[in-house]
Amino acid sequence: MMAHPGWYPPGQVCYPPELPAYLKNVYDLKPIAGVPGDDEVIGIHAVVQAARKASEIPGMNDPILTMKLTDHLFNAQMARYRNKYSLITFPSHATYTPPILSPNLSVDLRPISGTPSDEELIKVQDAVQTYQEFRRFPSMFDPRVNMELSQHLFDLQMARYMRLAGESLQSSAQRSNPEGEKPTRIIVKSLTAVDEATIPTNNAGTGARISEGYQVPPLDHGPTMHDLMERSNQLAEKFNQLLEHSNELAERHSQAVDQPIAHTLAERFNTVIERLTQLVEHSQPTRQSEERFNELFTRFNQLVEQSHQPTERNNELIEQLNQSSKRSHDLSEQANKSWERMGDLLENINKVLMGIQNSIIRSHKSNTALRAADCLVNKKGDTPGRSREASHASFKWLSGKFSKQSGCELPVLIAGTEHILHIDDAWLGIFLRFYDIGAHYFEGKTTTKFKEEHAKSARLLLGNYLSSCLG
Repeated sequence: MMAHPGWYPPGQVCYPPELPAYLKNVYDLKPIAGVPGDDEVIGIHAVVQAARKASEIPGMNDPILTMKLTDHLFNAQMARYRNKYSLITFPSHATYTPPILSPNLSVDLRPISGTPSDEELIKVQDAVQTYQEFRRFPSMFDPRVNMELSQHLFDLQMARYMRLAGESLQSSAQRSNPEGEKPTRIIVKSLTAVDEATIPTNNAGTGARISEGYQVPPLDHGPTMHDLMERSNQLAEKFNQLLEHSNELAERHSQAVDQPIAHTLAERFNTVIERLTQLVEHSQPTRQSEERFNELFTRFNQLVEQSHQPTERNNELIEQLNQSSKRSHDLSEQANKSWERMGDLLENINKVLMGIQNSIIRSHKSNTALRAADCLVNKKGDTPGRSREASHASFKWLSGKFSKQSGCELPVLIAGTEHILHIDDAWLGIFLRFYDIGAHYFEGKTTTKFKEEHAKSARLLLGNYLSSCLG
C-alpha cells in the first residue's frame, strides 16, 4: 500500500453540522475542502469532546448533534486516510507509524507493517484511552498528539477492514471453483450510462462519460490464485475510480440544487453501493455475494464495537473520579467540624485556666488590691504590664497617675472588700480591648474611642469584670 498524495479529490468538501453558540466558542467548524489539515481535525476533536461533556448536564444532551459530529470526524479521518493510502484489497506493503508519545505514557507503540494483529490493535486502543485521561491535566495533554493517535487507530482499523474484505473475496472465489474443476470464465458487463434517476446531475451527458473507463476485463482461464488476486485488485481500483467520479458529480449537484447536505451524501453513498453491488453480482453468484456482504458487515460491526470500548471505560474512570472527589469533600467537611469542636474545647480549657489563675490570685493573702488587679490575665494569658496591647501599663501605675483626677474612679471588689482603682477614659478603652469585653461600646471594630455617653457604662463594665475575677 503506497501513499497517493494526489488521489483524494481536491474539490471534495466535508460539511460540519450546525453548531449551537456554546460549541462555536470552542471551535467554529467550517466546511473542509480537500484534505483536512491538522488544526481542522484538532478542532473537530475539541468540539466532539465539548459536546460529550455538555451531554452530561441535565437538559443539554443532544444525541442527534453528537451523531452528526461523530460522522463529521469519521469523514475527516477517512479523507486523510484516502489521501495517504490507496484502497487496494491486500494492504500487505503498508507501514503505519504511530505518533511520538510523551514519556508519561507507559505504552510503547511501534510501527506496524501490513495488517495489524489483535494484540497490536488492542495496544493502540489502550494508548488512545489512556491518553484521553490526560485531559484532566492540561500540562500533560497535547491536542495534536491526541489527534494523531486517533488517526493512527483509524488507519489501523481501515487496514484491518480492507484485509478482511480481501480474504472474503478470495474465499468466495475458491468456493465458486471446487477442486478439480477449471474456473469458469466470468464476463462482466460494462457500466451503463448513469441516468439522472441514479446520480443527480445538472450536466447533460456527464453520466455517459463515466462509463468510458469502467470496462472490467474478463478473467483468463487458469487455475492459479494469482489471477484471482489480480482480479480483486482490478475490481477495487475500478471502485475507487467510480467513487471519485461519483463524488465529483454529487459535489456539482449540491452546488446547483439547494437541498440538505445529509440527503445528498446519503444519495451519493447509496449510488456507490449500488455500483459496487452490480460489479459483485456480475462476477459471482448471487448467494455467494450476499454471504460475503453479510460477513464483511459483521466484521465491520465488531470493529465499531471495539472502538466504543475505550469510551465506556473512560466514562467508568470519570465516574470513579467523581466518587473519589465526593468522598474527599465529605472527609474535608468532617475535618472542618473536628477543628471547630477542637476550637470550642480549647476555648473551654482557656476559661478553666483563667479561672484557676484568678483563684490563685484571690487566695494569695500577700497580694494588695493593685497587685491582685495587675496579676489578672486575659484570654491570651498575658498580664497588662507584660502586654504590648495594653502598652505595658499596670493598674498600680495608672492609679498613681490618675488618683487626684475626678471622674477616674473605678470601684472593684477584691476578696470581699471594695477598693478604688483609678483610670481615665482613654486607658479604660485600652483595657477593655485588652480583656476583650465591651466591644459594643466603641465607635468601630479597632478603635478604643467610646460612643457618645457610653464611657460611664464601659467603666461600670470593667469594674464588674475585675470584681467577678477577683472578688
